[in-house]
Amino acid sequence: MAVAAPRTGWPDALDIGPAGGLRLDGVDLAGLAADRGTPLWAVSRSTVESNFDRLLAAFRARYANLEIAYSIKAHNTLAVMRVLHARGARIDASAEFEVGMALAAGVPAGDIILNGNGKSDAALEQAARLGMRQVNVDSLDEAGRLQAIAARLGTRVRCLVRVQLTYAELLANDPAFEITLRIGEGKFGNNVGTGQAMATIESVVRAPSLEFMGLSHHVGFSGYMGDYTPERELGHHRDATRELASFANEASRRFDVPIRRLDLGGGFRTGGQVLLSTPGAGADVAFHPVPTAEQYADAVFGTLEAELDAARPGAADGERPLVQFETGGWQIADAVVLLARVAEVKDVGAAGAPPRRRYVVIDGSMMMFVARGMMRVGFPVVLVDRPTVEVAPVPVEVVGQTCVYDSVAEDIHLPPVARGDVVALLHQGAYCETESTQFNGFPRPEVVLLDRGRTIVVKRRETLADVGGRDILPADL
Repeated sequence: MAVAAPRTGWPDALDIGPAGGLRLDGVDLAGLAADRGTPLWAVSRSTVESNFDRLLAAFRARYANLEIAYSIKAHNTLAVMRVLHARGARIDASAEFEVGMALAAGVPAGDIILNGNGKSDAALEQAARLGMRQVNVDSLDEAGRLQAIAARLGTRVRCLVRVQLTYAELLANDPAFEITLRIGEGKFGNNVGTGQAMATIESVVRAPSLEFMGLSHHVGFSGYMGDYTPERELGHHRDATRELASFANEASRRFDVPIRRLDLGGGFRTGGQVLLSTPGAGADVAFHPVPTAEQYADAVFGTLEAELDAARPGAADGERPLVQFETGGWQIADAVVLLARVAEVKDVGAAGAPPRRRYVVIDGSMMMFVARGMMRVGFPVVLVDRPTVEVAPVPVEVVGQTCVYDSVAEDIHLPPVARGDVVALLHQGAYCETESTQFNGFPRPEVVLLDRGRTIVVKRRETLADVGGRDILPADL
């Protein structure tokens, strides 16, 4: 039986216009696709700004001395960085290349945090020379190299030591987190259990050209790898915050140094719900509620304040550390849609029988958001000009045109679809455009910023010349 298409997962800026079609931030998406072509990423400025404001307000209501850095690995369009920096965000960058992008967006070096593992000498020299906000030191070797570089330049570099926790309490509460540790977290930071973390802290404290500021740790979103519930997600943040704060207290006592900054990373998700879907397993797909900003704040700061008060009873608020966050998905995840046009509709099944499955081929591709094939993340699909029309009973697989596994969405139901129709893939903000490829020679799409009815091109569409621009054909071939 046909049922109306649901509105689950729609961001606040996505609505239905007078003619019945989808609008994002006041812009008609069918008209946008006709004007700018497809595939096309459209970013809602109002959603980016309201997401950031909501998180900052909820966190400051619990703990005044904090700042939020936008982690540009989630979506690195320069215009988005500029919008968020103007809103008060610092910038979290990994490696010298992201630092260069932040600088190109007009962000001053003093507002950029250098993060990541295996940093090059070029990245460390850049941080020391430019006077960046801090370097989150990932290893003892890195601390030694940074000291030598800073001494040569005659500068002093502010440092946090990134730690890899034992996760003893977290794993006791959620053994399924082990796969996330192995795949997503194992390469980062100085291990607490082996003594690496204390050794790196001591190296930074003793280094004359480094200034020890505190500790850093990043939890990460728990739904990408293991089983997900919002309660488990909040539990991960509580357990990691508790262990990090306890270790910070221990380091402060051992080396008689203050902990002036605690960088608690990110891993927060926005939008009220997240679509989790295992590639290749069409039945394993469902929307899951995500914690609110207030629930994240309670989990983090309720735990942190208890640990800080236990270490220094009666300490004034002004004596508490600056708490930092590096969030990307929270600001951007639900702020972007990918518009794609249907190139072909193909039914499969026995002759004379109703189709068993319908393949809707779009001019986009999973290669434009390869996270779809690496993590349990899905993207709601909505027909742009008929978003609430009753869906057909035939299960649909939305696929791209590349010659590998290229499944955008599996076993979903859409209204009747024809060649030329435009679909919107929601929640395309986090780790989509930044991880896109040119597989099969497909140029990467244009990016536009939608600003309360205005359309602003902020990243041009690639051409075939861009795709092959690095190739060199020697004259003797």
